[in-house]
Amino acid sequence: MTEEPAMEEIQAKLRRIERRDWWLWCTTLAIIVVLSLGFFSLALLGTPAEDSLLPLTRLWQAALALLGLVLLFSGYIVYQQIQIKKLRSDLAEQVEEGTRLQTQTTELQRFSLLDPVTGLYNRQFLEQHLATEVARSLRHGHALNGLVVNLTLFGEIADRHGVAGTELLLREFTQRLRRSVRSSDLPVRLGEDEFLVLLTESSIERVPHVLARMSGLEVEIEGERIPVTLAAGWAAYQPGEPTDQFLERLEWEIAEDKRTGASAQAIRRANSETRRSQDVEALGRLAGKLAHDFNNLLSLVKGYSELVLDNLGRGDPLREYVEQIHEANELANSLTRQLLAFTQNGVVTPEVLNLNTVLVDMRIMLQRLMGKDIEVVTRLGGEVGRVSGVRGQIEQALLNLAVYARDMMPSGGKFLLETANVELDEAYAHWHPGARPGSYVLLAARDNGAGVESELLSQIFEPFSPSKQKRKGSGLGLAAVYGIVKQSGGYIAVESTPGRGTAFEIYWPRVEEPVEAR
Repeated sequence: MTEEPAMEEIQAKLRRIERRDWWLWCTTLAIIVVLSLGFFSLALLGTPAEDSLLPLTRLWQAALALLGLVLLFSGYIVYQQIQIKKLRSDLAEQVEEGTRLQTQTTELQRFSLLDPVTGLYNRQFLEQHLATEVARSLRHGHALNGLVVNLTLFGEIADRHGVAGTELLLREFTQRLRRSVRSSDLPVRLGEDEFLVLLTESSIERVPHVLARMSGLEVEIEGERIPVTLAAGWAAYQPGEPTDQFLERLEWEIAEDKRTGASAQAIRRANSETRRSQDVEALGRLAGKLAHDFNNLLSLVKGYSELVLDNLGRGDPLREYVEQIHEANELANSLTRQLLAFTQNGVVTPEVLNLNTVLVDMRIMLQRLMGKDIEVVTRLGGEVGRVSGVRGQIEQALLNLAVYARDMMPSGGKFLLETANVELDEAYAHWHPGARPGSYVLLAARDNGAGVESELLSQIFEPFSPSKQKRKGSGLGLAAVYGIVKQSGGYIAVESTPGRGTAFEIYWPRVEEPVEAR
């Protein structure tokens, strides 16, 4: 008999005894009540004498017999209570023993699935759970990507520093690995120097950024600092693909990387994108300081030019020159406002707006701006949420996007504006630096123009970047859009394919306040 049925049998036996015990207690209580009434009645009559009537003598005998029954029942109940207590003790011991054995079994199973050096799951765990991860990703519609990383200097360190050196290397790398992936990702140690990370709910394009976070590690072994070099291969799981075939493709990818060094190039590109983002932030801080100083000087020019104009007659030959100075000052002020928007340093008063209303009000203006060869199309989502922002800045962002699209479609085309309510989750935020999980209103601006090459796309929001050199304008249009979106707490993403157009997606944080009356 197994442990679990034995405990169930003890519990059932205990319940039966407890039910009998209740009946016995009730019966005994009833008898005691009856005897108490009987003895009370006899006490009123007094003790029967020898010459008393026979019925009273028999009554006393019956009372004594009942008293004996009560004592017998009480003794039986005491015995039953002792049995119940013993069964409860046995049951508690078996439950405690079963829990202890179950805990030990669980710990042993878990320990057998963990690598003792790194604390990561081992290949046995992968064999048991990979199919489960695949099924979960397919069920929820999430992407499942695999990344295999090989420590290329592991053998050399083992030869020079032995087991102590390799264990130190593995511990240091494991810490870096855990910091480089999300908590929902699944890192596994496949072999001595090989690791697999199952990346759930993520895009394959973000894998180089994960590798970039892993790279650059140095370990100090016996006073010697050794850089940790990596070889890597990654692939996306294809629906319906056998798991062993998926692992084979990953092994092929890492073998190919050892031959070509493709992962090193991907890491360099990812680091370059990160540096560009940091450069944009640094440039924004510098531009903000310059813009404030420049704005102070422009205020002086504007004031003095207006004073001169007030004192010059209409026919004064110098009036035309001063008016040119005043107009140039106004253009410079416009440029300063764009700089301040780009650097998030402008002093603004936000209001609660409906983006559908803003687009409807601007559609005619946008169509005139685009010209007759470009069709402006709006697809407004029903019941979109409200956003907090400065209406003038949102309109400026739309105008700048429209000008960019017009420049990319010199022969005509279509400019599409869309709105919709969207939810960004943690997976999206993790793989799109700058985005945060939450509720947003999406404003998408798409064109079917010339598009931008992939190597220039990462620089599209940089002022005066190479992608803007062949176009008209100051080069601050998209940089100003970027600054306006960031100032509102939103996020902007861009995708482009040469010959097929460019798509900007702006995510404005959704608010619950009512729209303010205009």
